[in-house]
Amino acid sequence: MNKTQKYTNARLNAIQALYASELNDIPLEKIVFQFLNGEIGNKIIEEDEKGRETFLPLNETDAELFTKIVREVQKRKDDIDNTILASFSPGWDKDRIELLLHSILRAGIGEFFAQPDLDAPIIINEYTDITRSFYDGPEVRLVNAVLDKFAKVIRS
Repeated sequence: MNKTQKYTNARLNAIQALYASELNDIPLEKIVFQFLNGEIGNKIIEEDEKGRETFLPLNETDAELFTKIVREVQKRKDDIDNTILASFSPGWDKDRIELLLHSILRAGIGEFFAQPDLDAPIIINEYTDITRSFYDGPEVRLVNAVLDKFAKVIRS
């Protein structure tokens, strides 16, 4: 498996960890431990044309990137959430953002902090592609726009 795929898997696992922590109200450090030990995560769900779901292994993950992303989100959660909220129209309620989409945005912004030397378009493209694997509507454009706007602020 090449490094690029390991990085993509790390991003997917980071999104899953953020989602699971928030959904189940479990401390993020415990979720990270469970991911790194293979107790949870490292799987994706594939749906066939009849709607049947199959769990497929993600194979290998870059554990260092996964940990860096999740810990940056944990450390800066309030700032990241405020950044996400500021990307929307005034008066927008953050509770209107679906948890999965929120987790994708958190991970993407967290990665900007975790990897300050990585080119912004790489991060934006990765999270846009990941979003496309879950959504086929305006959510993809939303992730692209929020991360692009954030990149211009943080990397200028």
